[in-house]
Amino acid sequence: MCKKINLEAVTRSIISNDWITAILLGIFLLLAFSKKFYAEDFWDFSRILMSNKYFTSHKRTLSVLNFFSFLLFIGQAFIISLAIYYFIIITDLIEIKQTGYLLFIQLFLAYNVLIAVKYLTEKIIGEVFSISKLLDNYIFYKITYKNLLSLIVFPILIAVIYGWPNSKILIFSFFIIWAIANLLVLIRYYSKNQKLVLGNWFYFILYLCTLEIAPYFILYKVVTGIS
Repeated sequence: MCKKINLEAVTRSIISNDWITAILLGIFLLLAFSKKFYAEDFWDFSRILMSNKYFTSHKRTLSVLNFFSFLLFIGQAFIISLAIYYFIIITDLIEIKQTGYLLFIQLFLAYNVLIAVKYLTEKIIGEVFSISKLLDNYIFYKITYKNLLSLIVFPILIAVIYGWPNSKILIFSFFIIWAIANLLVLIRYYSKNQKLVLGNWFYFILYLCTLEIAPYFILYKVVTGIS
């Protein structure tokens, strides 16, 4: 006796990762280029948790954002923007109007504009209060560590993309580790400059609120607005 079997077609939504793979390849190419043509800087940069040579070398060049650190910053911007993209897609905490590379481009531009405005504001403050040299060292310190931290958490993002694309635990872990590590970096810097901080505690608190906390709140509002 033959039974009729009704096969119900199941529609599956497949999202192409081609553009994401291209971005990841671009990040690896940036790292390879940096290591190839700036071998000494790359070596010193990779050892900043153990040695201050990278920072002492910077003090001699008097450049906040040289080409080497700029290349690493571009990599950082790609990594963080892609992580924000996956956070939006996976968590459903933000209503999404569009997905794909168009959303990523908007996030990437928003992140870079925010960092650029923050950097210019810090430079203006340095000129107004005649603390340019001190602030330049501080900005370089932050940029350098953010570049390094983005590379440290980069494997988590790769695991999300190709291993567990719907893992809320992994994507939350990415941002938790990123936030805690950045906080520890700031604490380390301020602990080394206690006299300066304690002597200007009011400006220190004002700076933290306006240029360390507020920009990320603004980024959140921008992300919720464009997604």
